[in-house]
Amino acid sequence: MLRITVELVPHGDESRKRVLGIGEITNDAMGTHTTGNYHVRLSKWAPKTGQTWRRGVVSGFRRKARGAWDLVYLALAACVGDRNGGAK
Repeated sequence: MLRITVELVPHGDESRKRVLGIGEITNDAMGTHTTGNYHVRLSKWAPKTGQTWRRGVVSGFRRKARGAWDLVYLALAACVGDRNGGAK
């Protein structure tokens, strides 16, 4: 499983950091050696980070050709889509 934690660190002060959201990407064990399928669960808004906000699926991820950030990108797309109108 990959876990992505989004934290707010006001002015770089670690003592004031707080969790804004958590993403979990779990392999469903139904892929192959070269491609993987994943279940995605996103939570947001501490202290409710244990509650699911959105779910999604990433299928056919080419794990030998792509990296972790590509998987995170596809997981976000699967859960929230293109909410920013394609902004880069």
